[in-house]
Amino acid sequence: MTEIQYVGEQLLPGQIGHFFIILSFCAAFFTSLAYYFAAKNEESSDFKSWRSLGRYGFIVHGISTFLVIGLIFYIMVNHMYEYRYAWEHVSDDLDLKYILSAFWEGQEGSLLLWMFWHVILGFVAIRICNKWEAPVLSVVALVQLIMGVMLLGVHVELGSYAYKFGSNPFVLLRDTMDIPLFQNAEYLSLVTGEGLNPLLQNIWNTIHPPIIFLGFASLTLPFAYAVAALWNGKHKECMNEVLKWSLFSGGILGSGILMGSAWAYVALSFGGYWAWDPVENASLVPWLMLIGGLHTNYIARATSRSVGSTYLFYIFAFVLILYSTFLTRSGVLGDTSAHAFTEMGLEWQLVGLVMSFLILGLYSYFRNRSSLPKHEKEESIYSREFWMFIGSLVLLFSTVLISGATSLPVFNSIVSYFNPDFVGRVINDPVPHYNKYQLWIGVFISFLSGFALFMRYRAKDSQYFSRAKFWRHFAIATVGGLLLTAWFNYFYDSYSFEYNILMFATGFSVVACIDYMWSVLRWNFKLGSAAVSHFGFSVMIMGSLITGLNQHHISTNQFIFKDILSEEDAKKYILLIEGRPMFMNDYWVTYESDTLQGFTRRYEVSFRTDRESEKPDFTLYPDIQYNKGFTKIAALNPSTKMFWNKDIFADIVALHPSLQDAEFAKEMEDTMKFVTYDLEVGKTLELDDYSIEYIGLSKVPSHPEYIASEASLGLEAKLKVTEKLRDTTHTINPALGLKGQLIYTFPIKSNDLESVFKIEETFFDKIYTAENELVYENFKIKEGQSFSHEGYTYKLLAFDKNPEHPEYTAEENDISIGAMIEVTGPSFNTTVQPIFLIRNNQPLSIKEYVLEKGLHVRFTKIDPQTGDFHFKVAIDKELKNTKTLPLKLAEGVDRTDYIVFRARVFPAINLFWIGSLTMLFGLFMALYQRNREKK
Repeated sequence: MTEIQYVGEQLLPGQIGHFFIILSFCAAFFTSLAYYFAAKNEESSDFKSWRSLGRYGFIVHGISTFLVIGLIFYIMVNHMYEYRYAWEHVSDDLDLKYILSAFWEGQEGSLLLWMFWHVILGFVAIRICNKWEAPVLSVVALVQLIMGVMLLGVHVELGSYAYKFGSNPFVLLRDTMDIPLFQNAEYLSLVTGEGLNPLLQNIWNTIHPPIIFLGFASLTLPFAYAVAALWNGKHKECMNEVLKWSLFSGGILGSGILMGSAWAYVALSFGGYWAWDPVENASLVPWLMLIGGLHTNYIARATSRSVGSTYLFYIFAFVLILYSTFLTRSGVLGDTSAHAFTEMGLEWQLVGLVMSFLILGLYSYFRNRSSLPKHEKEESIYSREFWMFIGSLVLLFSTVLISGATSLPVFNSIVSYFNPDFVGRVINDPVPHYNKYQLWIGVFISFLSGFALFMRYRAKDSQYFSRAKFWRHFAIATVGGLLLTAWFNYFYDSYSFEYNILMFATGFSVVACIDYMWSVLRWNFKLGSAAVSHFGFSVMIMGSLITGLNQHHISTNQFIFKDILSEEDAKKYILLIEGRPMFMNDYWVTYESDTLQGFTRRYEVSFRTDRESEKPDFTLYPDIQYNKGFTKIAALNPSTKMFWNKDIFADIVALHPSLQDAEFAKEMEDTMKFVTYDLEVGKTLELDDYSIEYIGLSKVPSHPEYIASEASLGLEAKLKVTEKLRDTTHTINPALGLKGQLIYTFPIKSNDLESVFKIEETFFDKIYTAENELVYENFKIKEGQSFSHEGYTYKLLAFDKNPEHPEYTAEENDISIGAMIEVTGPSFNTTVQPIFLIRNNQPLSIKEYVLEKGLHVRFTKIDPQTGDFHFKVAIDKELKNTKTLPLKLAEGVDRTDYIVFRARVFPAINLFWIGSLTMLFGLFMALYQRNREKK
């Protein structure tokens, strides 16, 4: 069979890209080996040679990775749909600013983003790691090597078994589908991109993933240092060197998590900043493990104790990052997470990725643990390091609890493999489940955060506790905690003694941190990074406690719409009809309008304390996002008004079913029963609920869906409809439009009248004579001259070089001119402006039509040599009947101009954000101080 020669395919970028994927993989392998031998030969003369080879290899690997990323962007920006990756993630109408989001929407792109940060951090490590460069970069390159397998796209067949190694982002679309389309050599002319998921067309998705993946990548360095130190036994030096990387990783990963919380709060349908979703937990757990390692790292620097614990914390933090990748990309989470990625078909390779580094880390630890510093005595219970270690163990316990619950789907899958009848267990209500256990962890950590600040390293007895100074500080923190707890109970509801204990613990820590900064450090922030971080943590917990317990709905319906809301829902939701204010607690709330932009329908909801005020106190803009086919709602996203002491958080809960589901809308339209009425100008049609008066016709429809163009004609009926019960008048303007040979109907739905008005399509033929049925006469005149036709006189008055016409939309490079012609006849006078147009070197004529007289006027030619202007004129053989309108009317139609609206108050939410930022600021302060110490 002859091979098809496809038209328009550009195969070279993909071939080059796949070459660089393989080169990147091979260079990572070479780099890891070269640096490994450099580390083994650190004291020999071969060290520099091996190190140089490792550097060259890493440079080749880094450049290859950058080129792979650049080629994928090239393919996506140029909409090369012959490549599956471009077809899946971009479309012709995708805004260029979302190309970044489209790149890491896919699994291959997110993996390359991760590898990109590894390369950047690797280059930094080459510059600053000095003697640690070889062993650390050997591990980093090994990580890149195993991740690179995920991109190879190599298929191996062994007998009846086929193995797939990686998913190649440069694979051709036709190689992934077996459909008749690819029998067509010109299939590319028929292919359009799937485009970016509407949910991801958000500025947060452009900035959040790079930060979170930088956090993921940065955790590789503490892991690499831990493995390297276990190899070479330089534990004291490692504890000093690794700290800066751990602080950086803690700050960056924490920033990424906080940024994700902010994204969820302001732009997604989480209903807050945290939902204990498995994907959220997958980022949180490694961060908690890392923070535990940071504390044991400080202990090890100060006392040489807890070195092994520090290594284990760093090893497990990195492995948990890889495990989170398995959870989110293997499909194992299934229906337990709304935010997991789809599976890549590489589940076992993901398992291999996790197990490779778990085995490497644990093997390195147990193989070399005999070299760890040993101490005859355990830490004294009176020392700071003892309680810091206890705090690290509490964080470890927290990670075990969260990981265990998050991993239930993994456990279910394993058991189901051996027992297909196993139903498994899932956590249906995650917030109470996690909070029940994490509350007490918050209590322990808060107490320890304040208590440990006033303790000393290497303290061996209780003598320090007998000093009045210690107990004075302890009393200040205790009284402060009690006062904050009393404040909490005065202004907010605490509900139970457990929450009061947590409030007291956070208050104790907050006051202790302030006291420590004032009395011990004298506000020397250079030395106060620990106090700042602990203060921020406690304020964060305090804010989440107040907000979580006291958030409440302020949207309640005064009337229960039984067909839409139950009595229970009416306590939380309010039904707003467009343009009608509804009182809601302290506010008059009005659904003002909505606009559709792309896949997003944005709603404007105003809040007024005074109903008569022209200007609202504030306005919120919740929105809904449709899926790519506009058949279903993909997300209902919130809008927030922020005050200093609270936020009003609002979102849309539901719309009319026809606006949520395209199939239902079609069914609803099919059930409408239209009755045709012949309306005469000036006469009124009396119906049961309202009367209709036909005012007249217009050639320029005002219907929002009608788009005028030079190839269309429009017709609009002007109706005056009066409600009998309310004596309210409505202007209803249904329309018709002609595009080519097709007639389009533009009905008007009045929700107040619960009716749909539209014009019978045959009316268009009764008003407009088809162009091929008109008999035109040609005329040639100069400016200022006249001609006569069928009792009408046409005088050429002047020309307009920037003509405006209902059927003309100017385009770039158009050459257009309008002729101003005065038309007079018996008891008649008007001015028309037909247009002569040259577009793409083709002459066009846009006619004027005088509806009431049936006159058709075309401007057809300009003769520059003689100065003559050519016109064609025709008149309808019989005057059209514009005084009778065939109106189709459907009554009793559901109103759709409402939203089911929810508004909640989050009190003291700013404490959460301020505390989170302060905690991260403390980590970066510590990083800055660590770098200053080295200098």
